[in-house]
Amino acid sequence: MNLLKPRSALQIQTSVIFALVLREARARVGARRMGAVWMLLEPICHLLVFSLLFAMLRGRTVSGVEYPVFILVGMAPFLLYRNTALRLMDSLRENRSLFGYKQIKPLDTYLARVIVETCIAATVYAILVFGFAWFGFDMAVHQPLQWAATLLLGLLFAFGLGMFLALLTHALPGLKIVIRMVFIPLYFISGVLIPAAYLPKSMMPVLLLNPFLHLLELIRAEVLPHYTPVDGVSETYVLAFTLVLLFLSLGTYRARRLHLISTKNG
Repeated sequence: MNLLKPRSALQIQTSVIFALVLREARARVGARRMGAVWMLLEPICHLLVFSLLFAMLRGRTVSGVEYPVFILVGMAPFLLYRNTALRLMDSLRENRSLFGYKQIKPLDTYLARVIVETCIAATVYAILVFGFAWFGFDMAVHQPLQWAATLLLGLLFAFGLGMFLALLTHALPGLKIVIRMVFIPLYFISGVLIPAAYLPKSMMPVLLLNPFLHLLELIRAEVLPHYTPVDGVSETYVLAFTLVLLFLSLGTYRARRLHLISTKNG
C-alpha cells in the first residue's frame, strides 16, 4: 500500500505562496479588461506628459541624457516600490477570507504580492526598454551589478514599508487615504522627474531623510554613465533605514499575528 509522503513545513509554505501568487496575478491582471493594458499605459502616460513639459521648459536633455531615458530610469523603480508598499498595505483586508485556512498566514500574502508586483514591473520595464532601444535611445546599464543590488535593496525597503503600513492601518484604518495622498508629493520630491540637484538646496537636509531620493539617485548613477548623485546620498543610509524598518515590522507582526487575522480592521 503506497502512502503519501508527508510534506515538510517549507514545502507546504512554498505551495501556499505559489497558489497565492497565481491568485494575485489573476486578480491584478485579469480582474478588469483594462488591467493588463493599464499597467503599460500608466508609465507611458507619465513619460509622455512630463517629457513634453520638460522639453517645453528646459529642452530635451538633462544630465547629458535624453529626458525620456532619465525619467524612465527613476520612474520605473519608484512605481514598483510605491505599488508594492500600497498593495501590502491592503493585503489584510483583501485576503481576509483566506485566513480561515491554517496554512495561510498574512506574511504569505505579503510575499506573494511582492513577487507579483516585481514580475509585473520587470515585464513592463523590459517592454519599455525594448521600445526605447528600437527608437534609437541608449538603454545600456553602466554598472549592472550595482544597479541590480540597489534595486533589490529598494525592494526590501518597500517590503518593510508595506508591512509597516499594513500594521499601522490595521490599527488605524482611517489613515489609508492619508498615506495614499502622501505618495503624491513623494513622487515629486524623490527626484523622479528631475535630478535631486535641481531641488531647493536649502531643503536638502530634510529631503535627504527620504530613502526614495537616495535610491533613485543611486540607481541613476549606476545606469547613466555621466550622472553624479547629489551630495549626501548614501546606500548605507537606505540599508540602515531598511533594517530598522524590517526589525520593527517583523517584530510587531510576530507579536500581533493572531490579532491580525481575528479582527476585521485593515
